[in-house]
Amino acid sequence: MKTNSGVLLFGILTAIFQLVIDFPSASGNTGYRGRVTQHGLNYASQMAVEMLMKYLPVAEIPDLYEKMGSLAVVLSNISIVEFKRPELNVSLVPNNESSSLGGLKIVFSQLDPSIECEMKMTYKWGFLSTTRDLSVTIVTSNLSLSLEALIGIDTNESRVSGQFTCEIEGNVQLSSKSDESSTFSGLFDFVANNFNERLKAVIFAQACHNITELLNTSVHKHLSSASMSRIVLDDELLLNLKFTESPKFTDKYLEASHAGEMFLVNDTTSSIQPSPLRPPPIIPALPGLSSRMVYAFITDRCANSIWNASAKAKKLRFSVTPDTPRISNATRRYLSTSCSGGRNQCIGKIFPQIRSLYRQKQVELDLEARPSNQTPYFRFRGRIVRFQIPTTAEFFAKTRNSRDLLVSASMLWSGTLSIGTKGGQIFFNFTKLSVTVNNSRIHIEALSSPAASSQLEAFVKMINRRVLSPFFNEAGSKGIPLEIPTIPWLKFLKSEIIGGRNQNFLVLGTDFKIDIPSIPGLQELY
Repeated sequence: MKTNSGVLLFGILTAIFQLVIDFPSASGNTGYRGRVTQHGLNYASQMAVEMLMKYLPVAEIPDLYEKMGSLAVVLSNISIVEFKRPELNVSLVPNNESSSLGGLKIVFSQLDPSIECEMKMTYKWGFLSTTRDLSVTIVTSNLSLSLEALIGIDTNESRVSGQFTCEIEGNVQLSSKSDESSTFSGLFDFVANNFNERLKAVIFAQACHNITELLNTSVHKHLSSASMSRIVLDDELLLNLKFTESPKFTDKYLEASHAGEMFLVNDTTSSIQPSPLRPPPIIPALPGLSSRMVYAFITDRCANSIWNASAKAKKLRFSVTPDTPRISNATRRYLSTSCSGGRNQCIGKIFPQIRSLYRQKQVELDLEARPSNQTPYFRFRGRIVRFQIPTTAEFFAKTRNSRDLLVSASMLWSGTLSIGTKGGQIFFNFTKLSVTVNNSRIHIEALSSPAASSQLEAFVKMINRRVLSPFFNEAGSKGIPLEIPTIPWLKFLKSEIIGGRNQNFLVLGTDFKIDIPSIPGLQELY
């Protein structure tokens, strides 16, 4: 058997569970927690039934062999000729005090497929034997399949383990389609009357064996071989998603807690050291959050770790040039080396030396976030985010043939922003944005003067107030798609940031849609 109906559902649920645990710590150092609710499981169940209806007509069922005394019976070319839509129920198996394992129970009921096959009966009398081939229908009734998967983690909290069990109940009846002589008709009736229960046991045992074998070899191997403590993202970055505790199963949801830290591939020292005056954030249980299919709880510790590692890898760069999308004419004016009128402001007015050297030119700004092991970049307070971002800024004069570095500075951007979501878009607004210039360097000798530092600080504050704040707030008011990392056949819908008085963590709620034809291995069914 290539696969099995129950395994199809386990494949979906395993992928969803893997998504929960793969999203970006000894217990108490949780950086990220993912939750799949009963609503998500119910939807996945519906998709599994859809796959089941596509799969069963082409399922390959192995031959069955049974020996009863002198009679040997072989069933071959077994095929499902009729299959009605079954009932399906997926429930959560909560963790209990006696075991840290919890999981899922999946029950298919009213399966009752109609199965056709070839039967070969061989009867031996001493050295003599006779064989008869028959066309047979296997009629089933009240057939149900129950699968249970219990999930846990190993002792070092970095790998998932699973225990899978299978039970099948129902009735099986053999019916001959062949026009047989009274001798073989009587023999078939004898076989049918004595073989039904044994056939049921053989079929059920074989089916459950195939299911558990596949689950224990394929799904379990996939789960247990995936180390969560070192997930390489690219040539430079990796994630530590080591479990902080065993996966939690309640009667409403399943969830997994992880360290949620990012590192450079060649540097696995903690990218953000928690302040001794501020303990690692603790995510409360929040059992009431169960109306969406999936929830993600992201702590500011996790966000800070990701930001710091990305800064170390020099992935957090941003440029403001005349060609930057959404830049306004007013912004271009502020970045001009020449301006007129008493009320107009531009870099050329603050730095007359630049105006003399680069007439009618544009100044471009490069910003790059700097790593810092002491600075907490972000702190979450409900929908309010407080931030402090160390940054290096470089100002260039753009000419026809060159891009001349004028000044550079180390700065600290700080402030607060409010965030919200609507229609799958994230909106934000800087309620406060200020900048402090710590160190500056003049790269053009003509700019060197006792007043250069104060001129530079005045210019940076003007850029902050007149260019960056309006630019980012305009982008925030128009909304940015809230895109969650996903896999090709799984799409998230109506993602939103859940409000409340959450301290040091954000809650993201979303639903999802499964595109069955895109799932690897199932394309041939469509």
